[in-house]
Amino acid sequence: MTNLDESQNTDPHQQELIPLEAQETSRPQPPGTAPPASIEVKERTASHSQPENQSSNPNSQLQTDMEVHKHPHHVTHKKKWNEYLLEFLMLFLAVFLGFLAENFREHEVEREREKQYMQSLVYDLQNDTANLNNGFPLKDDRIKAIDSFFMFFAENPDAPVIPGYVFRHIRRSLWDRHYRRNTTTMDQLNAGGLRLIRKQAVADSIAAYDLLWQRAEFWRDGYVRLQDKGKSLVYKLVQARTFLSTYKHPLIFSSINGTEDSFPVKINLDYLDEFLNFSDDQKIWTRQDKAAYEAIEKSAERLIALIRKEYRLD
Repeated sequence: MTNLDESQNTDPHQQELIPLEAQETSRPQPPGTAPPASIEVKERTASHSQPENQSSNPNSQLQTDMEVHKHPHHVTHKKKWNEYLLEFLMLFLAVFLGFLAENFREHEVEREREKQYMQSLVYDLQNDTANLNNGFPLKDDRIKAIDSFFMFFAENPDAPVIPGYVFRHIRRSLWDRHYRRNTTTMDQLNAGGLRLIRKQAVADSIAAYDLLWQRAEFWRDGYVRLQDKGKSLVYKLVQARTFLSTYKHPLIFSSINGTEDSFPVKINLDYLDEFLNFSDDQKIWTRQDKAAYEAIEKSAERLIALIRKEYRLD
């Protein structure tokens, strides 16, 4: 009994404190009565605090989604070998197509330059053939002049005086037509443009034509020196005193070449044989020179026809 009394006489302030809300909640309510106001306020507060907590960190859900579902282009995404292969193939294809486009453009530019070269070469060849054809009659005239004074000295081997027309033939034998081709286009081709000629037949014909001209130009220098030698022999053969009155004329060359047929011209017989031997060599060289340039002219005509056919030039 003593213990019971002691428990009942315990200080009420020493008993466990129970919150008011808990006391109200634990207190039985009669049926049909509303819940206490404190409980309703607590529920409202909880309902309002939950959306605020959710909206206070909007990136949390997105971050969680991103961590779970990573995009293929994310920095932490590990590519598969087929993705690397696909990227490599796409890059290789882009570079390859660019190379093909550039190569096609360069090809078209070179084809246009090739055609321009051929048009220019045809123009040069036409000029060369025209000059060659104009010079052939002059070479024939030189050969005829040599034959003319050969015939005179064959009939008059010891004549100290020759008529004016024989003297004109002698002077005519001293000069000839010397050719120089137009090398504008050929120089450009030899400087590297010949690689643009894709038609082998045309390239071979151009090389053959150029070689013919190189040979002709090589022999031309010797041909000119022989012509100078013939002049020096005529100076020794013909007595200049015969033409003293003619030398005073303002048009020396026209007056000498226009010597009358019967005009007497004295010669030195001591130099006649040397001059006749030289003139015979000059006649042979002139024929050979003409034959060489005739071959060049025919080669030019064939090359013109070939270029026009292969490149369809008008």
